[in-house]
Amino acid sequence: MIWRQLKLSMKSVLTFLTCLLALTLVGCTPSSDTTPDASLIEQEDPAEIGQKWGFIDWTGKMVIEPAYQKVKPFSGGLAAVKKGGLWGYINSEGTLAINPQFYSAGSFTDDLAEVRMKDGKWGYIDTKGNTVVPSQFDGARAFSGGLAPVQQGDKWGFIDKTGNLVMKPEYADVMPFSEGLAAVQVDGKWGFVNTTGKLQIEPKYDSVTSFKNGAAEVRTEGKFGIIDQNDFFQERPETDSQAAYSEDLALFQQTGEWGYVDRKGHIVIKPKYSRAERFSEGRALVKIGNKVGFINKAGRVVIKPKYADALSFSDGMAAICIFQD
Repeated sequence: MIWRQLKLSMKSVLTFLTCLLALTLVGCTPSSDTTPDASLIEQEDPAEIGQKWGFIDWTGKMVIEPAYQKVKPFSGGLAAVKKGGLWGYINSEGTLAINPQFYSAGSFTDDLAEVRMKDGKWGYIDTKGNTVVPSQFDGARAFSGGLAPVQQGDKWGFIDKTGNLVMKPEYADVMPFSEGLAAVQVDGKWGFVNTTGKLQIEPKYDSVTSFKNGAAEVRTEGKFGIIDQNDFFQERPETDSQAAYSEDLALFQQTGEWGYVDRKGHIVIKPKYSRAERFSEGRALVKIGNKVGFINKAGRVVIKPKYADALSFSDGMAAICIFQD
């Protein structure tokens, strides 16, 4: 009887030791499903170490405290934020709406955002964080007009919102659709395709912009001008370029400093900034000394330059950056 009990005790000990060994070998190592792949995490610029990003409102009031490695502008009520090497999304109150889990992330357009997932491939999620288009692409860009550019190998094509390829990847580069046409690059030249994938304007331009108000700006053989959707070309002076304007003002540089001109070429804001960005929502980011702030369209400083960096206003907020020790 005693021997039988001893055998049972030893069996229990062996079972316990076996389980303990298994836990040591397996249980203490996090699953690969939850462990970030260091080779896929975006490398941080040494100059960015110590930076923390948050958001201010239109008056300059801090509405989301700086707590993130990187951020992207708000779009559709959500902003992509990077923390712990991974990207997620916050809402306008600063609450995490989608936990950080992606290696790269884009902004929401057409209620979808492109994200680089755990397998290193790109797919698309909705505003709840649900996967709508599974990860399968080598590159991806934002949806526009129900279609999005995707990359397979070194070529680009387009998918619809169900993930079906509507144009097979055959272009060196592409731009999002605008007014029913998308710019595509073939053998170093740009042309335009329609939503069925048919070439509407042959690739022959050195550079192009997307169509806006029925016209696209193009450059070819040293000439600048605009084309309509029938490829009728009108040569224009370079100073007529609409792509340079935002809210009727364009940047210009003089003696190494930046200012703004109106559509007639008149100086509206004298060049005095070492860095300046386009106007957005009535504000423009400018750098004075080694700090950035914001001016209005009259050139008056409305948000004092006190940030290490910032992004332009979007959805009523601007991302700002401070350094933390």
